[in-house]
Amino acid sequence: MTAGAKPLMKRAIGNPGRAWTVGWSLLRGWWYKISYPMRGIRFSAGRGFRVTGRLIVRGPGQVRFGDRVRVGMTVTPWTHTADARIDVGDDTYLNGTRFGCAQGIQVGRRCILADVQILDTNFHSTRADRHDPAAPIRVAPVVLADNVWVASSAGILPGTRIGANSVVGFGAVVGGDFPGDVIIAGNPAVVVKKIPGAADPDS
Repeated sequence: MTAGAKPLMKRAIGNPGRAWTVGWSLLRGWWYKISYPMRGIRFSAGRGFRVTGRLIVRGPGQVRFGDRVRVGMTVTPWTHTADARIDVGDDTYLNGTRFGCAQGIQVGRRCILADVQILDTNFHSTRADRHDPAAPIRVAPVVLADNVWVASSAGILPGTRIGANSVVGFGAVVGGDFPGDVIIAGNPAVVVKKIPGAADPDS
């Protein structure tokens, strides 16, 4: 037994219920990693992928999860074009997150995303002639930097960019560019204040 395995074994013996939960979630993660590609769905995940809820991947695009991504509740990364790509960084926790992607959605490392909706397309034109197949539909990539936390019931709209460490409050409707190290809230969402412990750029 390796030196690294001994602490894991000790923790498992001390808390067998927790060990069972982790083991089962890893097994389910492995099953998703194997079964989706076998069905022709372009999904991949890195090491230590864990699923305690459900993962429903749909569409012709590509969905890629990094290492140690965790899935809780029902997570739906859906793509709507063959060129669409959803990338989720290492150590990110998705808890009921819904994705609608026609071009690109990028989530950084160590993010926490609750049951929020992230869209890079409006799906329908905002013009009065929206029933015309030629009416333009907005599509713009979404980028969440590392360690972003998005609270429950928030909506992330096409073209949104959120800087590292920022927090999106409950029910916020977010569109546009936002810096790192801030709290974002409201509809439409605005920067409310710096997060606790953020560095003061004037100091």
